Amino acid sequence: MRWWQMLFPPVVETPQGLFRPSNAVLDIWLPVLGCLVVAAVTYRQYLSSGRFNYFSLMYVGLFLAPAIAGWRQRRRFGPMGRPLVRIDDTEVLLSLPMNVGPGHVQVPLAGLRKLVIKGTPGQRSYVFERHAGEPTEVRPGFTRDDARVVDFLRRAMPANIPVEVHEPPTFLGAIRGD
Repeated sequence: MRWWQMLFPPVVETPQGLFRPSNAVLDIWLPVLGCLVVAAVTYRQYLSSGRFNYFSLMYVGLFLAPAIAGWRQRRRFGPMGRPLVRIDDTEVLLSLPMNVGPGHVQVPLAGLRKLVIKGTPGQRSYVFERHAGEPTEVRPGFTRDDARVVDFLRRAMPANIPVEVHEPPTFLGAIRGD
């Protein structure tokens, strides 16, 4: 196992989806170590000045907030963590970057006609076309794992929902008319 895989575990594929497991070092031990450092510095200040520094509570909160968020995510999605892509009997779940809305998009399989994947690797958009209604376009931004996500969607989508990949033509191909 390489050193970066200790900090950032590789993507795990299961029949249900692609998952990036959580990292115990970053999720648990780093906040605990941070809280211990803040407690030690606060206690040292208390011993030297005889007053309690209430700003230390803010620092403890800054360390505990990511730990609580990770705990809630493990509780919600299970030990494998938040899925990149998950397909079950009723819906497809695509994970979005952390700074976008709820963090994931759920598309029901019942009214889905086809899935069209547009763009170049790393900058793809996933268009879920429905039998009735507007299509749903998602730009999840899978950079390193883009090829694995597309391959998984091709294999795991139900047979009645085709998956089409449309890549834009290259510059020379556009000139030739390819």
